[in-house]
Amino acid sequence: MDSLNKKSVLIIDSDDNVLSALSTGLKSRSMLPITAKDGYDGYNRALKEKPDIILSEIILPTLDGFRITKLLKFDERYMDTFMILMSNNIENIDADKMLKSGANGYLGKPFKFSDLIKKINEITTKDE
Repeated sequence: MDSLNKKSVLIIDSDDNVLSALSTGLKSRSMLPITAKDGYDGYNRALKEKPDIILSEIILPTLDGFRITKLLKFDERYMDTFMILMSNNIENIDADKMLKSGANGYLGKPFKFSDLIKKINEITTKDE
């Protein structure tokens, strides 16, 4: 897990409680959380901050998680950014849409923080 040390993680979610809980958990792992409350702000923060990992809710005000993922994954400057989409309703989300978005992984809410760390480790070490 030392490989996650000092990695920056952009969390995009409209729920303050989710932002706070994930930020606290990531800080406890020596990771650097960046937060955004809607899709437009999240997309702009991604462009400006260039995080290592983006964790985004699918259903967001302004730009949804699928759109953010597509915009970044199909841009040469950000295509290597790891992206995880999350939703309360993951089982009802179109699997084809998830695949086409280019996201590296998905998590259904609620999830244990340990499951998030496991998913981050899984996607960031896949090519090693």
